Amino acid sequence: MASIKNVLLQSPATFLIAKRFRGKINIQKPRKPHFQRQLLIDLSKPVYGPPKYKLPDVVLCDKIKSDQKTEIKNPFERILAKECLDWFNTSKMIVFLHMNSISMEDKTPIFATLKKNNMHLRTYGKKIVSMATTGTRYEAVNCLFSSHQNIIFGQPENADKMFKILKKAPQLVVMAGIIQDRLMSKNELVEYSKLPSLEVARSQLCGVLHSAASCLVGQINQSQQTLVSHLEKHLEIQNEGVKK
Repeated sequence: MASIKNVLLQSPATFLIAKRFRGKINIQKPRKPHFQRQLLIDLSKPVYGPPKYKLPDVVLCDKIKSDQKTEIKNPFERILAKECLDWFNTSKMIVFLHMNSISMEDKTPIFATLKKNNMHLRTYGKKIVSMATTGTRYEAVNCLFSSHQNIIFGQPENADKMFKILKKAPQLVVMAGIIQDRLMSKNELVEYSKLPSLEVARSQLCGVLHSAASCLVGQINQSQQTLVSHLEKHLEIQNEGVKK
């Protein structure tokens, strides 16, 4: 019998027994918890509405609930709409992009490069843009939005740089743009980006005007110069006749 007990696994005897300090828990009159604990208990306490048998039939009708869709006013959406409208008002070049599937690893360098060249890539939803542009001169751009879309805000002189940067990310497709309060298609934006800068155009215009003025002065002086050359030739012939 002793050999059988040695073979079987024996449970170790406990040397320490846990016991609550000061005896039993006072359930009838418990001690008030700490202020922070009581605050956490009050915040996490569930809030139950009135029971269904106390509600009127109008509230319990599911058909009326499905027909009446109440729009929740979100103050954060108004803040985003105001920010979007400020970008529209302060930017002379606004380009709307269609974004295909792209990872953040590919999008982040494009975002950084645009920002270095004084262009800002922003993402807004259809509701935010509608709230920002409704009743303004930019209301026509709402037809370009179906969901969240990317917009580039910048200045017109950076249009050529923008197309060079977007070549590295074919997932970002240019749809249309606004330059100097004029809505342009993609082809018009490409043609505009190939135009020279304003300083170069002014210098070319000054060169054309100067060449026209110099040409006019040359044509006016041509008859006088011809007359003077003929008189000089006639004087030389007369002097030769006198010498002979």
